[in-house]
Amino acid sequence: MTADVTVREGITYADRETGELKLDLYLPEQENPPLVVYVHGGGWVAETRANIPDPERYAAEWGCAIASVSYRLQTVPDGAAVEEMYDPSNPTPRGAFPDHFVDVKAAIRWLRAHAGEYGYDAEQIAAWGSSAGGHLALLAGVVDDITDLGDAFADEVEQTVAPGESGAVQAVVSWYGAADFRIVDDGDEEGDGLIPLLLGGPQSEHPERWAQASPVTHVTPESPPTLLMHGREDEVVDVEHSRRFFDALEEAGVDAVFYELRDLNHVWVEDVEDIESERVAMDLLAADPTHAQSVYEATHVEGGSPDPLLADLPPAGPEAIRRFLDRTIE
Repeated sequence: MTADVTVREGITYADRETGELKLDLYLPEQENPPLVVYVHGGGWVAETRANIPDPERYAAEWGCAIASVSYRLQTVPDGAAVEEMYDPSNPTPRGAFPDHFVDVKAAIRWLRAHAGEYGYDAEQIAAWGSSAGGHLALLAGVVDDITDLGDAFADEVEQTVAPGESGAVQAVVSWYGAADFRIVDDGDEEGDGLIPLLLGGPQSEHPERWAQASPVTHVTPESPPTLLMHGREDEVVDVEHSRRFFDALEEAGVDAVFYELRDLNHVWVEDVEDIESERVAMDLLAADPTHAQSVYEATHVEGGSPDPLLADLPPAGPEAIRRFLDRTIE
């Protein structure tokens, strides 16, 4: 615990057949602050909820409670093309998509059910995710109930955690999140790349699963305001994902801001070989606030003048996120 933030680690929110799922809570000294639910990256197969940028610092600076949540990671069979990403020492339970999404929604519902116990505002929740976690955060934003994911997954989703609570979020922040799997290659000749593994086979055989797992296909005028940040040179998740998602939000009349950072790759590095961890991603992003970037804003009002999500459009970084959260969940 710091002077400003109380830390509660290892709280169990669900018990699956493959093990317990936990979350860590970072609670600022403010009374009844809004809540940010962080979803880590790692290609849906790797990393843990510890893969989060300085949550104590940003809980204090943003005046938001932050929950970093675990979710079932993808099972990786022997000989899979992505086997090098698999870490046998990672204690996180494993499963198969849509388990990842089911768990993120379960965490949101559990957090709502226990807001009074921990002292944050259950009505004001934002989802924030990076890479694979960005995909899950975007999906959590545009799909209120897991049963709305689509017919292709109808037999694979069930609400067992706090089923009486809402899983909806009021805002989304995505760092280089995958938004449209339909633009992703199937993989190699056998179709055993990362996304075919995640979605049960190549797109040619499972087009409905690839489409319905894509957040962009679920955007409606009721989708929450969204802040997108993506490197133009991203070699892991193409920037076209965020471009398409922003365009869909704009067409649907949803407030959104999209930062496209020129010359930056995945996790805000210039060379993909330099990727370390999301834990340092915010420092990398904030290290050069003058870095070349293009900013696109979609602001919609019924009559009167637009009320921008981000006043004066600060550079991509913690201040932009703070102002977005101030505007959307406080």
